[in-house]
Amino acid sequence: MTRRMVLMLVVAALVAASCGNLGLGQPDCISRGQDVSTATVMTVQAVPSARYTPCLNEVRLEWDAINWSAETGRAGFDLLRRDRVFLSAEVRPACDPSGVEVDSGFDDIRRFEDVQFQQTNIGITIIPSGERPQIRARLLVEDLAGVEIDDRPVVFTIDDNMDQTVGNRVNLALLRDQYVWIIDELDAEEGTVELRSDVVGVAGSGLDPDDALDVIEDFVPEVFYRGTWYFTFEGGCITYAFDARGALAETVADDADDALGFFPAYELIQAARDAGYDIGE
Repeated sequence: MTRRMVLMLVVAALVAASCGNLGLGQPDCISRGQDVSTATVMTVQAVPSARYTPCLNEVRLEWDAINWSAETGRAGFDLLRRDRVFLSAEVRPACDPSGVEVDSGFDDIRRFEDVQFQQTNIGITIIPSGERPQIRARLLVEDLAGVEIDDRPVVFTIDDNMDQTVGNRVNLALLRDQYVWIIDELDAEEGTVELRSDVVGVAGSGLDPDDALDVIEDFVPEVFYRGTWYFTFEGGCITYAFDARGALAETVADDADDALGFFPAYELIQAARDAGYDIGE
């Protein structure tokens, strides 16, 4: 049995058992072939046509585990937090990218992003109906400076474009922010607001601002970052698949940019051959 055949059997066992690295070592972006791991060899064996393979620049403290796997036609690793995968990096011979193309930072790599996310900040646009409500809106923003909902900062914006109707301004505001407070003359006199949103159940008139915040807190959506980044290049495609929630969602995009990378496959192939592995043609 050749060394190549033994390695491919190891791959099959690893995938079938859904295990982590099992001491095989992780593909990293730093070693540059100085310490060729079994994981490295199997990665380039899995997708020999790909110019690049996914790798790690560093491991972050909030990552509990890194599970690596490979089989013919695909290879990569999952990042886990509390036994849940929140980011997967994988190389394949090809993919069908979707979303918006953005700058990859590489001349020979195209990058596409198809993601949905719920931002950390909670946005509330205040729409006064006239001069007196406008004064009340400004005082209210000062009083509520620094307020948070579910440990998330609330950002207030006052829309005082009196040339537009209140209805038009509400519709435009809901395209920017999750919630709208309307202040008319009666609200200005009584210190109340009318709450509007696109969320079922989040509405009300004649509300004390603190009560309006309580209504929002009962329905505020969880922070998340979901979707896929695609990196296409000669002979292959690397995808980052995201499903991050809560605090992880706030940083996962920056972490992916900083901590994950691309290793030139030809360096791995040559280093593996120098170490005596049969990578094939």
